[in-house]
Amino acid sequence: MEEDRSWMYRRRNEMGYWNNQFDVGVESFLYFAFSQTNSMFFAKNMIRCPCTKCWNREWHHRPKVRVHLIRNGFMDGYLIWDKHREIMSRK
Repeated sequence: MEEDRSWMYRRRNEMGYWNNQFDVGVESFLYFAFSQTNSMFFAKNMIRCPCTKCWNREWHHRPKVRVHLIRNGFMDGYLIWDKHREIMSRK
């Protein structure tokens, strides 16, 4: 079954309050991305940052990626984490 990642684009709920699902989802993403240690997707304890400012072009450590995602949100259309070694078969 395909995982629902709608949380990635819902930092705030309908009333404008912070969406706790977003926090949980960011932690889940970070856990997954930083577990790919034996790959070209992980270098010197850094990953590509998928926030709207970095667009997977900049490499950062975990705390900075978390801050970027909280402040800026995820880049558009990044439902398959292919720059973080997720298999493309999710489509």
